[in-house]
Amino acid sequence: MCGRFTLTRTNLRDVATILEAELDAELEAAYSPRYNVAPSNIHWLLVNEGGRRQIVAGRWGFPIAFGPRKDDPVGLINARSETAASKPTFRDSFARARCAVIADGFFEWSGPRGRRTPTWFHAPSRELLPLAGLWRERACPETGEVERRFTILTTEANAVIEPCHARMPAILPPASVGPWIEPAPQTRHPEALRRFTSELSAHLRPADNSLLVATPVSSRVGNVRNDDPSCIEPERTLF
Repeated sequence: MCGRFTLTRTNLRDVATILEAELDAELEAAYSPRYNVAPSNIHWLLVNEGGRRQIVAGRWGFPIAFGPRKDDPVGLINARSETAASKPTFRDSFARARCAVIADGFFEWSGPRGRRTPTWFHAPSRELLPLAGLWRERACPETGEVERRFTILTTEANAVIEPCHARMPAILPPASVGPWIEPAPQTRHPEALRRFTSELSAHLRPADNSLLVATPVSSRVGNVRNDDPSCIEPERTLF
């Protein structure tokens, strides 16, 4: 499960430089650091369209096409990496509409009900942690405007995350970002597509334990209206 995450860089142009991506000036002007990204929020995605890496905006929450929840306005914020390629809801996007959700940390909660405490997981040096994602377009019911909607893929927890949760977002190492967002091959041959899917799935593994550190933080992050640097200030020291 990944229900909140962060992108604390002070400007999006630096992010675009690190990711070697094009960035529209309007999106750059709209950016502000995020310390508590929540479901249904607009956030920044890295995609490859027309052979060019681009940063685009998307709303967190994948549209639900089937079943009793198909009109859920929030949608699906996570998808299991082990089954996303075959599930009807996600398989087309897994084949054709993959993205890296641009982040530098994420939160998990642990402890007994009623006294659960949050932990911010991030790299020791605060570098970017691109998260594997899928997207699809959907028209907004209120405005009719077509927008991207995305979900974050999860995998089994590594040893750092496991004390808090059994799952973690699938973090893309630098060498995996390009292959993950690369367009699908122009073929309908089943064997070629199966091979392509298998190669993609190989990038969706638990992160190395050395990649992340755990910082217990204030319970303020539990309220989606709180989105400021105090959300990631250390609350106490882990031993």
